[in-house]
Amino acid sequence: MIKVEKISRKKREYLAHREEILLAAEKVFAAKGFFPSTMSDIAKEAEFGTGTLYKYFKSKEHLYFTLINEKVEEINRLVKTELSEKTSAVERIKRVLGLQFEFVGRNRNFFRIYISEWNRFEWTVKDELGKIIHEKMMTYIELITRVIRQGVKDREFKLIDPVDLAHGLVGVVNSFIFEWLISAQPYPFVSKLDTVLKIFLKGAQRTERRR
Repeated sequence: MIKVEKISRKKREYLAHREEILLAAEKVFAAKGFFPSTMSDIAKEAEFGTGTLYKYFKSKEHLYFTLINEKVEEINRLVKTELSEKTSAVERIKRVLGLQFEFVGRNRNFFRIYISEWNRFEWTVKDELGKIIHEKMMTYIELITRVIRQGVKDREFKLIDPVDLAHGLVGVVNSFIFEWLISAQPYPFVSKLDTVLKIFLKGAQRTERRR
């Protein structure tokens, strides 16, 4: 029998307040951008005193990177689970993109922050939090690369460098995310899934010539 550790009331309260602060930060960063936002803005949105925020996060930067880190970890968990399925490489790529498009659609505020602010944080890769996030982002690329490499081996994909194909796929998806975020006419992000799949598979998928 598996013993389930009981979480104390104090720990539950701590985790609940931490989640409330992260949700508030996501809303504030998405509305105002990282640099104009303040810890006071986030505290007001979360309905906490500003001093309370510093019990959970040592700075605005720490709060920002924690938000990014946990979202990247969430999508990586989803991807790892899906890629473990014993199906063809093409089918796994289709399923992973489906998961990712649904995830993006549910997290519009987060991706507004991520896309608009990330380029300004290149210097933070030198910091510990920046390194952790960068490594998790590269883990996602490596997961996709592994599937594509198997697809090349099984003759599902053309003889193109799997790393290049993985980066190309991620680049296409990011471009569609950016366009979705700035579009004057709202639309479900998942509606672009088939288009992205066609773009990728048209260039990557192997087609046998008819004799």
